[in-house]
Amino acid sequence: MTQPSTPTDPAGHYVYGRHVLDLTDRLNAAGSYEEAAQLVDHVLEPTDGLLERLAEFFEAAAEQARASETDDGFDLSYDFQDAAATVRALGEDLHVAVDRMQALGPPRHHSPQETVAGHYPAHRPPGLPAPAAPPTGPSCGRAR
Repeated sequence: MTQPSTPTDPAGHYVYGRHVLDLTDRLNAAGSYEEAAQLVDHVLEPTDGLLERLAEFFEAAAEQARASETDDGFDLSYDFQDAAATVRALGEDLHVAVDRMQALGPPRHHSPQETVAGHYPAHRPPGLPAPAAPPTGPSCGRAR
């Protein structure tokens, strides 16, 4: 079976990175903040989310390095432990991000045609607000 590839991984070796990229693509395509929040929760959930699993991965890597019982192995182990702590701290910093994403409400998606038409009053679609008037006065434009 051929692994999906990306421009930076044409052979498809990095399948876990591809999974994260797929999750990112789904987030970019989310049709609502509720849907986006559900996807963000897959990353930030403190027990089973991606960040927690990544922290556990770094802890396992630290154990592997420590098992070498060499100075370099111990140093590497500390680096991996620091990475695990950093990832967990990131999750703690974002602990209310899912709720905040949900609270944003429904996104307003404009087609490219609506965006362009919105600049021309005669062609503005119903419900699309008029663009702000350009500033005027002495501070506007080039200095003489």
